[in-house]
Amino acid sequence: MRTFYIFKISNEYYKLTKNNPLNLYTTLLNIKLSTKNNIKLIYNEYFSIADPFNKKALSKLIYNHLKDNDGYSIYQNNHTFNNYYTDEVSKLIINNSFMILKSNMPSSIFFTELSHIPNLFIVDFDKEDFFFLSNLKHLRAFNN
Repeated sequence: MRTFYIFKISNEYYKLTKNNPLNLYTTLLNIKLSTKNNIKLIYNEYFSIADPFNKKALSKLIYNHLKDNDGYSIYQNNHTFNNYYTDEVSKLIINNSFMILKSNMPSSIFFTELSHIPNLFIVDFDKEDFFFLSNLKHLRAFNN
């Protein structure tokens, strides 16, 4: 099971890092590893590079797209997808500042659902993997 953190990067910071996402990954990793002693500085740094999500509108949009799928369920801002045919088990948690996707697949159905949102940066801190969602081609084919 992989854990992906999903951030909506501001347009200005996206333009600076789109060709070198390692800098963005390093910045987010430093924020994640920071201590609570400098929380105000971390907060300001984070929101200088990332935009907040409208979690209510985003949850409604995802619900409207997936509500007819057998394996989909929602509880508050927690979306779950269990696909019996592909063995995908994914859970998307939408927060105001970032999203968390836990999935047993490298490319979840939620990546496809989120692909219309510009400047999404995906990070798996455990595997040191990171990418802009817009850079993935043929998202569902990525599973193979």
